[in-house]
Amino acid sequence: MAIRVNNKENSNINNTYLDNIKMVERPVKTFKYCWKCGKQLSEGSLEPFCNDYDNYCRNQYYAENAREIDSVWREIRGID
Repeated sequence: MAIRVNNKENSNINNTYLDNIKMVERPVKTFKYCWKCGKQLSEGSLEPFCNDYDNYCRNQYYAENAREIDSVWREIRGID
């Protein structure tokens, strides 16, 4: 036995649902201090690292994270 679906009813439900959703702007995340060295950043900085020494802080931060992940992986595998 086949059930017939009325497309008008479904489209009305979808339109009503979409009409009830309020479009809200998301606030932009800004940073006040560098994640690595703690240096104060300029007001409204969108990047969490200072730009000193050709992105030295960013490189060091991600290198430290990579070493930590590698050590955890080696511990899980029983290598160390």
